[in-house]
Amino acid sequence: MASRIALLILATGPAVAQDDLPATPSVGLHGSVGLSAGVRPEYDGARDSKTVLMPTINLFYGDSLFFTRMTAGANLLRYKTEQGLSITAGPLLGLRRGRDQDDHDALRGLGDIDRALDAGAFVRLRKQGWQASAEVRQNVSNTDQGATVNVSIGHGTPVGPKLRLRTTFDTTWASSGYMKTFYGIDAAQSAQSGMAQYEVGSGFKHVGASLTADYAINREWTGVAALRYKRLLGGAADSPIVSSLGDRDQVSTSIGIQYRF
Repeated sequence: MASRIALLILATGPAVAQDDLPATPSVGLHGSVGLSAGVRPEYDGARDSKTVLMPTINLFYGDSLFFTRMTAGANLLRYKTEQGLSITAGPLLGLRRGRDQDDHDALRGLGDIDRALDAGAFVRLRKQGWQASAEVRQNVSNTDQGATVNVSIGHGTPVGPKLRLRTTFDTTWASSGYMKTFYGIDAAQSAQSGMAQYEVGSGFKHVGASLTADYAINREWTGVAALRYKRLLGGAADSPIVSSLGDRDQVSTSIGIQYRF
């Protein structure tokens, strides 16, 4: 495991984290800021891990606008059924994290993948501790990076006066453009890296599960710990940078603190 500490401006994960969003209407600017340390794979599909230091910023204006995990969006549709099911939906803009070929020896010769801007939409459902969401993202600054569709379902429950646990399950489908960018190896990359060419099409790229614990230290401060497991699927799992040089099983952990205002 690499020992260097890296400051990450872009966080991974679904753009609209269900429990990051306010459950009840609020007014004005509110949210949380914090810092966490964790361990995650060197790249998506890597066998080796690295230690990272991550800022966490979740901002909301009223109950309509949000900026969380480097994604901005708006709850343009808000509806609650007679059965108590809350439905919100709207547009989003988010930054997509790139990849540097110097991040790991397995990536040498594959070239860098630039950070990019995504545009899309989301829908979220919430009822009695249960949350489900779906979001569609299309890259708009580099169309070769394609599109993704993420679906998740989770449940949060208090297990004491200060401790709350959340479990979430998710899966992501990716277009051929996305899969080729992050997992494919074309002729030029093959010549530069020494790996065989690898053609990959669209499909589900992973399934994942996460467990998060929130501990309320006081009214403003909260301690947060998280464990996430992800298994790469199909064309992503069969890529040489995963099947030969990496691992389809991906584990990330983090612990940190947040200040709510």
